[in-house]
Amino acid sequence: MSKISRRSLANYGVDQLVAGKPAKSVAKHLVTVLAEQGLLSQAAFLVDDISWELENRQALAVGKVTSAQALSAKIQTELKAQIKKATGVKEVLLDSDVDKSVIGGIRLETSRQVWDSTVSRKLSELREVF
Repeated sequence: MSKISRRSLANYGVDQLVAGKPAKSVAKHLVTVLAEQGLLSQAAFLVDDISWELENRQALAVGKVTSAQALSAKIQTELKAQIKKATGVKEVLLDSDVDKSVIGGIRLETSRQVWDSTVSRKLSELREVF
């Protein structure tokens, strides 16, 4: 059996998801292929590739928001709306992470973009200037 690239496997997975196949069955199939090819160690990278491709096709963006304190449901809803607007995707999944080291503000990442308005980043920029 010839090796299939991780990117090709991601494209195949996204094609299946966009066509309406159940995510669980697509995931099962992708894991089987990874196992057959001896590439199970690449599973996390494949997930990243699939996220990138879903966002690229404007189907779904998986966002990660990092803030110094937990965000309210209202703010998370507003962030999802902003991600939809900025990326043009139809749907947004948002994962929140609390990290006191950011001091304040938020850092928002999708597979294709990063918006960082944290106090820690701004302080870091000031240190570079001085």
